[in-house]
Amino acid sequence: MKSKGIITVIVIVLLGISILYFTTWKQSQKYSGPIEKVSIGISATSLLPSLVIIAKEKGYFLEEGIDIKIKGYSMGKKALEATFKGEVDMCTVADMPVVTNSFKRNDFAVFGTILQGAQHAKCLARKDRKISIPQDIVGKKVATSLGTTAHYFMATFFIFNGLDLGDVEIVDLNPTEMVKAIVEGNVDAIFTWEPNIYHAEKDLGDNGVILPSDVGYLATFNLVSKNDFIENNQQLLKRILKALIKAEEFIKDNREESIDIIAAHLKTDSKIIDKLWDIYEFRVSLTQAFLITLEDEARWFIKNKLTSKTEVPNYLDYIYMDALEASKPKAIEIIH
Repeated sequence: MKSKGIITVIVIVLLGISILYFTTWKQSQKYSGPIEKVSIGISATSLLPSLVIIAKEKGYFLEEGIDIKIKGYSMGKKALEATFKGEVDMCTVADMPVVTNSFKRNDFAVFGTILQGAQHAKCLARKDRKISIPQDIVGKKVATSLGTTAHYFMATFFIFNGLDLGDVEIVDLNPTEMVKAIVEGNVDAIFTWEPNIYHAEKDLGDNGVILPSDVGYLATFNLVSKNDFIENNQQLLKRILKALIKAEEFIKDNREESIDIIAAHLKTDSKIIDKLWDIYEFRVSLTQAFLITLEDEARWFIKNKLTSKTEVPNYLDYIYMDALEASKPKAIEIIH
């Protein structure tokens, strides 16, 4: 009996030492350097940069020694332009603007994907313009945002349905303008992303119809910065990704609170966000599928003579993997 008591005491002591060691080790992993300021441009009216918003709201950036300033733009395409101009240090942007700019310059790179979704973009049409199926869109006036994922989605939508972009009159509008245009009847259909489709559909009531769009396009939302910033801030990028990975884990375990945070940020009803939430996968990654998407979009760009270039860029040159490799190596699925 006495020996059993001694063994029990030893086990308890060893357990206590293990807990103390683990706690000390965890504390040593925390960032203890100076606070660094960084600015990021995001799409101001969408769910796409949710990981960034949640990481800031929950204090994950500060935990990693980052004082982050978030600046909103009408869409990711504009945030990327702001990054090139030096208005912000980095941005969140979809895949298509990455491709568009890869034909113009080679001084930037993607250092992480923070979201992907197969139902990101949709086509909403007016029933009173006699539109109920995709083929009814021929001869109509449609709006999209040129050079964005919505534009590429529209192109794949047309191909999938045996149509040609020359069959319609295309108007270039930003998402907010599109909602107003279709509600007021200035266009017959719009190709854009959520929650703009939701708002337009709500305002149209029974006069709106979502056209079927199972086109197999997996849109992504990505972190981009200029190469000189990446080169000079490699440790900072690792900590940014660590903060976003914490936000990813938070979303997995706290769906309702995550929705409330984004609803408050967008100043909208949480019921709207709840309806759209599950069409997205909020995950920090760099996948082979993302690389293939860039290449497919580039081929489409060349085929439709949207550039004078004739060769698809090597997109491995436009992806910086070291930061994510250090933060979460399993999240890199690109063959390299």
